[in-house]
Amino acid sequence: MKYFALGIIAVLLVGCGGGSGVEKGTQKVSLAYGDLGKQYVQYKASTSVTYNLAGVIRQALRDITFSVRVDSIHPDGTIERRIKFDDFVMGEIAGNKLEPDPNAEKYKGEWLYLKLGPDGELVDWKGLEGIHGYTVADQNLKDDIVQTMVQFFQPLYKEEVGVGSKWQAVIEIPIRRRGGEIKQKVTVDYLVEGFGKKAGRPCVKIATKAHVDGEGEGEMAGGKKFWISTTGDGNGEIWYDYVNGLPVESSGTATITSDFSYERAGKEDVKTQTATIDVEEKIKLIE
Repeated sequence: MKYFALGIIAVLLVGCGGGSGVEKGTQKVSLAYGDLGKQYVQYKASTSVTYNLAGVIRQALRDITFSVRVDSIHPDGTIERRIKFDDFVMGEIAGNKLEPDPNAEKYKGEWLYLKLGPDGELVDWKGLEGIHGYTVADQNLKDDIVQTMVQFFQPLYKEEVGVGSKWQAVIEIPIRRRGGEIKQKVTVDYLVEGFGKKAGRPCVKIATKAHVDGEGEGEMAGGKKFWISTTGDGNGEIWYDYVNGLPVESSGTATITSDFSYERAGKEDVKTQTATIDVEEKIKLIE
């Protein structure tokens, strides 16, 4: 149960209003990604997830440090990236202390190759070979990592933007699962709030609101079926370096309701669990 909904949660955290040092201005800027000449830049992603399942509260934390380089930008806007996971810590809060998950060690040093089309669609991904076996937790963690990267590196807008610019994007992300697939549709509304400095970089600040609906099915260990249905809403903000063409910080919160059903003794013995999940996430460039 611990990670079964994280794969869908990730797509909501696209970037919570407000903020100091934001100027309105009249300038127009491009949100195109820059070609960094295969130079690596490093980010840290911190996620806190609080589960409420039938009144039982559990909290999970995860910190990932990863390095990214752009391998290729195609003429049509397709971008290929290579991502290396430098550090990986996850676990649950028991009392007031973190109980680390020893399985986190196997993700350190893992690679992810990510290819996104001109509209941000996931064309292909490879890697994460160190995540072996088939459990709901392992597979959902793979899905979560891929989706977090897909969402974080979404193309923002093809035209120049200024204060007050608004647009909407609809993102559909299929998740490959053994014996099935989970399909998600995410609608994101963007609003340019202003310009300012973040981590010393010239940035445009963009507020986001997102809604997701997802459903699908698959197989657990032993061939037993499971079904999942999820809906949720999130708010966030993105700080984007418009000079160098890369995201500097993305933060957000989301509230998710998820129904997870699975076979127990047989096809007629199906148990359904409904959970409410609150998420906070921040991804920031490490200088």
